[in-house]
Amino acid sequence: MIHVLLPAYDEEQALPALLEAVAATLAGAGLAYRVVVVDDGSRDRTAAVAAAWGESHPLDLLRHPVNRGLGAAMASGLARVAPRAADDDWIIALDADGTHGAQLLPDLVAAGTRNGWDLVIASRFAPGGQEVGVAPHRWLLSRGASLALRLAFRLPPGVRDVSTGFKAYRGALLRRLASRWGERLVEEQGFACMAELLVKAAAIGAAIGEVPMVLRYDLKAGPSKMRTARTVRAYLRLLLRRREFAGPRPPSA
Repeated sequence: MIHVLLPAYDEEQALPALLEAVAATLAGAGLAYRVVVVDDGSRDRTAAVAAAWGESHPLDLLRHPVNRGLGAAMASGLARVAPRAADDDWIIALDADGTHGAQLLPDLVAAGTRNGWDLVIASRFAPGGQEVGVAPHRWLLSRGASLALRLAFRLPPGVRDVSTGFKAYRGALLRRLASRWGERLVEEQGFACMAELLVKAAAIGAAIGEVPMVLRYDLKAGPSKMRTARTVRAYLRLLLRRREFAGPRPPSA
């Protein structure tokens, strides 16, 4: 079973096409799936769009009455999925704004299963990956954050893209993470929560690998919700907490 986790905030425009692409891709690959949309206090019709799609597709809709941030949305989604996911299930989180291609979902599952990985990263920086339409300041931030976090947390050379939100977690890993961290599994409220989950997985010895991704930022329907200064502060805070994540270095892909 593939559990597709979509944190969403004001994604009324992008969500319908993404949901249809998820369903067509996974059903076409013969993979059973369920989608979990976490509406993080949207001001538009995000929840209504998801609910309408869920009338004819397997979907859970979770709603935050107010916007609490990506970290809180991820925490809610993972808490919903964790009790249901079997050890060999995959939980795949991706952005709901259309910049992450749903056609890559089967590739993540296939690579993780074939290589025995616990966590699979859809990577802009792996050979064959690229970014399209990314602003220069975001280009610098993603590369700077990935370099700093890889060095600070001793991530293996095969892990290049630390900050991306497009990742697949094996069900067994999610349970190990929940057992180790409990309610503190996701502490960062903003975009840095995705790097936080990665370094916590590395700290418990998860096998981590990457598959190349083409990030299509030019397809984003609305303005970015990432606040650069706030995200930089969150990455710095994560670096200062590195002693909390002391643990074995995961095997390289």
